[in-house]
Amino acid sequence: MEQKPADENQGGVQKPPEIILTSPTPAGMPPAPDKICPNCGASSPPNAVYCFKCGTKLPDAVIPDKKICTGCRAVNPATAQYCYKCGLPLPQTLSTGYENQMRYAGFWIRLVAWFIDTMIIGIVADIVTVPLFIHYIGLSGNYSWLTSGTLPASFWMYYGWAILTNFVVDIVYYTVAIGKWGKTLGKLALKIKVVKPDGSRVSYWRSWGRGLANYLNAFTFGLMYLVIAFTSKKRGVHDYIADTVVIKTD
Repeated sequence: MEQKPADENQGGVQKPPEIILTSPTPAGMPPAPDKICPNCGASSPPNAVYCFKCGTKLPDAVIPDKKICTGCRAVNPATAQYCYKCGLPLPQTLSTGYENQMRYAGFWIRLVAWFIDTMIIGIVADIVTVPLFIHYIGLSGNYSWLTSGTLPASFWMYYGWAILTNFVVDIVYYTVAIGKWGKTLGKLALKIKVVKPDGSRVSYWRSWGRGLANYLNAFTFGLMYLVIAFTSKKRGVHDYIADTVVIKTD
């Protein structure tokens, strides 16, 4: 805090001293770098809250009490000895909070990644469900139900197995991919990744819960995905439930 000396006006009345509040950088800590807007990529001062160019709310740059891998720059827990991503020994010093600035993946890039993943899941599920279709319906040779309007029991048997197969493939795909690598094939293609808000990796249990929470979007026919476009960290409802964020890695 700085204090300017008091001065006198023409009437001889002494003005009270003017107090200016400052926030000096703590000794031994490097100054914070500029914040990068996750929307337009513009650089703003470290104390800015909103991007000067597009008005998007800027992410917090502070990631305290973490270890940053010197090889791949992945964020690891403070107690970790080796990097979970590349296996290199981690430094003993903790992060000062300014080494990593997250750039959050927006609605459109996540939509494209979701579309890629949906096609992959559909192909894998079809490998299982097509033989089921042939078994329950195709071998009967009776397709009169297509015009009669009455569905046979074999159709409902196939339909139930198809839904169950798609569900299992979907959950296993997202749980394993995000729990192990932090990204699915769609996210890999778009260079985005799922992490915790502090930048650390997502566990298998958290990934599993995130996959289940993702089905809440189906109750609104996908409209709940629009939440991603209007939140500061581009988080969907399933991200809030699982406490995750999706960031750009390029």
